[in-house]
Amino acid sequence: MNAELSLNEILSQVRKLKKTEQVSLLKKITSILKNEEKSLRPAKLTEISGIGSSLWRDIDKYVDEESQW
Repeated sequence: MNAELSLNEILSQVRKLKKTEQVSLLKKITSILKNEEKSLRPAKLTEISGIGSSLWRDIDKYVDEESQW
């Protein structure tokens, strides 16, 4: 099926909805788009601060042990 034809059919159905239902639909579509945008944007360094810190927790002890041979 042609995508534009499909879009036109959807719009036709949306126009048949009550205004409150149209607003509700718009909110849901906006939410979907915002969630996709969040998953696509690059992470900020401040948001990933501390990730992997558990891997480095005992590194000083390890380095000290290895340097005393």
